[in-house]
Amino acid sequence: MLSLKKIFISCILVLPYLAVFSQKADDTAISAMNRIEYRYFFKHLKYLASDELKGRDVGSEGFNMAANYVTEEFKKNGMLPFGDSETYFQKILFLKPSIVTSSIKFQVENNSKSLNGNYGKNVSLLVSAKSNNFNQKQSLVFVGYGNILPDDKINDYEGADVRGKTVIVAVGGPKSIKNRAFDDVLLKIQNAEKRGASGIILFYPKGRLFQNLIFRYVHGYLTKSTLYYADTSIHGSMSDVDLKLCVFAKISFIKDVFDLKGLRFSKELRNIESGRNMSKELGMTINCSYVANIEHVYSKNVISIIPGSDSTLKNEYVVIGAHLDHLGIGKKIKGDSIYNGMLDNASGVAATIAIGKAFSQLPVKPRRSTVFICYTAEEEGLLGSHYYASRNEIKNGKIVANLNLDMIANLFETKGIIPIGYLHSNLSDAVDYSASNLNLTIAASKSLDEDYLERGDQFSFIKKGIPSIFIIPGNTAVDPKINGLKRTNKWLMKYYHSPFDDLNQSYSDKAFLTAIKLNFLTLYYITNNMREIKWNSRSWLLDRYVLKEKK
Repeated sequence: MLSLKKIFISCILVLPYLAVFSQKADDTAISAMNRIEYRYFFKHLKYLASDELKGRDVGSEGFNMAANYVTEEFKKNGMLPFGDSETYFQKILFLKPSIVTSSIKFQVENNSKSLNGNYGKNVSLLVSAKSNNFNQKQSLVFVGYGNILPDDKINDYEGADVRGKTVIVAVGGPKSIKNRAFDDVLLKIQNAEKRGASGIILFYPKGRLFQNLIFRYVHGYLTKSTLYYADTSIHGSMSDVDLKLCVFAKISFIKDVFDLKGLRFSKELRNIESGRNMSKELGMTINCSYVANIEHVYSKNVISIIPGSDSTLKNEYVVIGAHLDHLGIGKKIKGDSIYNGMLDNASGVAATIAIGKAFSQLPVKPRRSTVFICYTAEEEGLLGSHYYASRNEIKNGKIVANLNLDMIANLFETKGIIPIGYLHSNLSDAVDYSASNLNLTIAASKSLDEDYLERGDQFSFIKKGIPSIFIIPGNTAVDPKINGLKRTNKWLMKYYHSPFDDLNQSYSDKAFLTAIKLNFLTLYYITNNMREIKWNSRSWLLDRYVLKEKK
């Protein structure tokens, strides 16, 4: 699962909406669901999470072995190829730049005075893949928090000309206003891009005691080579940054920059915290140059199809998918350096195979066509799913819905589920159908949708105007002795994105099987029982990604 998601999972129990529904499945669906065997799922889980695949890093031998394995299972289940040139693969070429640290020059200049940034100590960079030799010199503009929020009457860029310049931006917002967007770094980058800036320097203005911890985390993320599409016609992915210079800095470095200009940094911070617009030209320049090595990385999505049985609805495609990649080999912890990704996301891939088999054995195939995909490069910024959603090349038809399988079950049995996307389309009917037949409660909330919807592979389809569902397990355990929230948080701290997310950890067979059955019934209802699939008229996703595109 994409690492940004970790920030949000701990708030799962704050759920203002609860419901239990009583729709009952038809005999065909129930019979097929009951034939799903845990041992079949576990056979695939065991292989995909094994040390043999060495963490399934994008473009690695282990990933290719996993992709070939999934392909063979799709073939065995009679699922047809739906990739490039009637194969099971959609091939993608990525560029992977890595910085030559000895070549880095990072200097702020004010007339005859200068200040050097220390890479890895107080500044870090997002490395560009556009050139082996990077060299930028730009004027600096301070734009406070860099927020543009008309509803709150906030525009930190008002009165500032930032075209072709680098903006210095604090993460957050004024104390008097509460808004989740204040902590959205991607939104701040997009604001800078829209105003014509060429660069951005971000810093956290609070938590001085935690500056080293924050910086180490961000620098560790940025130094892990980012992947970019070699195909420059693909736009809109999470790794898409049009800015020429993207920097994260410690607050101590930003203070030194202001000192170089003779400005009181503490006063500037107090002013923006109080809500004042303090944007200003600093009359200084940033000079950054470095050499990068650019590697070509080949990877692939694995894609198959079960054609629909209805002469008309077979041209409507429902995509169910799970990301196949994980983090590969990383930092050794307690003697283990293989990041197996059992829950994240060998579980989702094994479930995709199991659901594919159940669909292939239906006596009458569902009316709509079903596309089964195992994506590459989710951990790199949803790159595989975004590529497919942008280049699916479906002729004489369209994708009408998406179901994402990522970390499909909690490691203990739960009483309910949290369907992300439930409030936005009539795909909620399918969730009602599946949950009621498995005696699971449903919890949904606007705040959780805001946290999760744009953080997983479902987002790649939402951006194309396609309704999507991503079902998360709840934290209320069936066993009253288990504190679900405590257990979940412990897992996040110790196991998430670590070598310990493997088959040696404690997990529940029943929880996995229930999750597979739940997603099977949800998919069955979408492909076979639903009439028109449509957005809810009050969905903010509809406004942001569908109606806006039509204007």
